Amino acid sequence: MKWSDIVMCILCGEFIEQIHWTDMERRQLDTVVSGQFQRERKRSRLLRTKICNDLLSSHGITLKEWNNSKFIMMNNKGKMAVIHDLGQIWKQAKEMAGQPIDPLDDTLLQKLK
Repeated sequence: MKWSDIVMCILCGEFIEQIHWTDMERRQLDTVVSGQFQRERKRSRLLRTKICNDLLSSHGITLKEWNNSKFIMMNNKGKMAVIHDLGQIWKQAKEMAGQPIDPLDDTLLQKLK
């Protein structure tokens, strides 16, 4: 299955509209205005997604940023999950991999260098 084959209804994807603290720039912490800082948020989310993919790829898991508000996680067996924020990634990755994934594991970090 390819990312381009993924179809999801609007209710599943957008029912919960929230901005996780990891998606907020420091200057935004006081007030969030819808649509403001979208380009910067998208760039930051894409960078975090790339870093997560570097960490998850050795477990056969891929993460994709979706619609600047959620993530889609897929393993190499075709299992998929919608991830609402960065805080849910490692819990879902553990379920998909069938084992705990430590993003700070020394062996894993050495492979990434």
